[in-house]
Amino acid sequence: VGDTQNITWTTGGTVPNVRLEYSINAGASYLNIIASTVNTGNYPWLIPDSITLQGRVRVSDVNDPLAADISLANFKIHGTFAITSPNGGEQWSVGSTQAVTWTKTGSIANAKLEYSTDGGATYPNLIIGSTAAGPLSYNWTIPDAISSSVKVKITDVTDSTVTDESNNVFKIKGQFTITSPNGSESWIVASPHNITWGTLGSVANVKLEYSTDAGGTYTSIIGSTPNAGTYAWVIPDAITAQAKVRVSDVSDSSAYDTSDNNFKIHGTLTITSPNGTEKWNVGTSKLITWDRVGSIPNV
Repeated sequence: VGDTQNITWTTGGTVPNVRLEYSINAGASYLNIIASTVNTGNYPWLIPDSITLQGRVRVSDVNDPLAADISLANFKIHGTFAITSPNGGEQWSVGSTQAVTWTKTGSIANAKLEYSTDGGATYPNLIIGSTAAGPLSYNWTIPDAISSSVKVKITDVTDSTVTDESNNVFKIKGQFTITSPNGSESWIVASPHNITWGTLGSVANVKLEYSTDAGGTYTSIIGSTPNAGTYAWVIPDAITAQAKVRVSDVSDSSAYDTSDNNFKIHGTLTITSPNGTEKWNVGTSKLITWDRVGSIPNV
């Protein structure tokens, strides 16, 4: 549909003008006139939106309809699809809802959607067996199929040869949600605290990092640990009011989450003298002493 194809024929005898018609029911009827034209043996035909597996063309003498010929066998008029999204380079997270979009030519009623995780070599994964093709969009909840070689394919439900796939691969990645620390916590240097997070997708191992400048830069907590959703962290001597934590997939650094807001890492001070019961005389010199945890420069 929408292409221009040449109808060609040969003629015996002097026939100045011909009528061209087409059938969509294997020649049972010819209700569709293509043109009445000069008999040149060739006519460029803009293929109409008349989808059929039983197309035939008839050429006849304008002045004598009995002088005619038809296609010897059926041909096909079919629509086309073109995937517009995802079409390569997208990064979609497990559990998110994304729009698969396409364009089409021809009155295709329903489409089947599938996805591949091996760059389009195979399409064993069904998104939906049949959905209306007319809306040109389908909301897809991204499955737990983590891969950097994903493609989507669309096919006419009634004609498997009418199909299109993503031009290039896109990515399905895991999704993280840090639950602690997520802002407003106040954690003391050298104290133990659990970093906790949720995961969507089968991520085996994660990397954990922390920032002291509100996420500007990050320092490693651990390069790789099993994705258990929790990690016991002994708070480092990194005093700041702008701390954040980041969790990421060891195999894909683009799959990550950070604390939503800053939390605090702070030191502690403990007075050891005077601490009660002392009797100090006016005018004498005594030492005030204390212990500290963390790099507190001035008191």
